[in-house]
Amino acid sequence: MTRKFQKLPRGEVLQFEVGGHRLWTHMSLSEFFALMALCRRGPAISSEVAREASTWLDTPLPPDGLDRALHAVAGLGWARLDDGIYTISSDGTRIIRSCHIAYTRMLGNGVIHLDVAAARSCAAEIERS
Repeated sequence: MTRKFQKLPRGEVLQFEVGGHRLWTHMSLSEFFALMALCRRGPAISSEVAREASTWLDTPLPPDGLDRALHAVAGLGWARLDDGIYTISSDGTRIIRSCHIAYTRMLGNGVIHLDVAAARSCAAEIERS
C-alpha cells in the first residue's frame, strides 16, 4: 500500500461493495485517468498513458504527467510495471469498471443541475472519442 493510504482516521472506509462491484473511495482523478487509459490502450509506457489521457482534456499532459498516478496504481496492485511498461491487472479492471459504472450513474441521474449536465456532456464526448 502506498504512503498515501497508510494513516487513516478511525472508521475510514477504503472500499465497499455495491452489487458485487468493489468501489475504492480514495481514487484520485489522475489515478482514474491512468487506469482508464490502460484499459483502453493496453500495455503502455507512461508517456503513452499520458498521451491517451490528453485526448480527453483540452490541453496535453506532459509525458511524465501521470507518473505519480501510475506509481500509485501499481503500488495498489491495480497495474503491473515490467521493464517500463504498465499493464492493468484484473483487480485494476474490476476497480475501474466499478468507478466507471458509479460515475455514469451519478452523472446520468442529475440533469436538472447544470454542473452535472455539463459533466455528463463531457463524459459522453469522451466515450464517443
